[in-house]
Amino acid sequence: MTPAALAVRNRWRVLLAFGAVYFIWGSTYLATKYAVEAVPPFLMGAVRMSTAGLLLYAFARWRGAPVATAQETRAAAVSGILMLGMGNGAVIWSVQTVPSGIVALIVACVPVWMAMADWVRPRGVRPGLGVTVGLIAGIIGIAMLIGPSLGGRRGE
Repeated sequence: MTPAALAVRNRWRVLLAFGAVYFIWGSTYLATKYAVEAVPPFLMGAVRMSTAGLLLYAFARWRGAPVATAQETRAAAVSGILMLGMGNGAVIWSVQTVPSGIVALIVACVPVWMAMADWVRPRGVRPGLGVTVGLIAGIIGIAMLIGPSLGGRRGE
């Protein structure tokens, strides 16, 4: 395959991958909104994350990854409990009272906070040009999604 044909093929793969991520990622907030109407939020999150983790582990083993060590299993368990109890758990809990679209927009701001936290910490790293451009593009995207409701006015 020529380099030009390979570049075109890869470009389409990247675009399809981004489309899949945006659709799947975005639809999880709506699915979570409906799921917490029937199942307690943290139970729903635990089942969802456990199922995903087991499927990914099985896939990795099928692809030849070694069996996880006790130390790796402990680290994964602690990480998973913290994510469910704090990060993703807070998102799942919040969709009970906050519209799922607003929750998704709030979560979309996390990269800005992470870049700022990394910058202000002791011996922190100032975001480079590429990171800054990416963050600005993300903020513009969030503003476009909020659209006319920005500033409290709707549809004017």
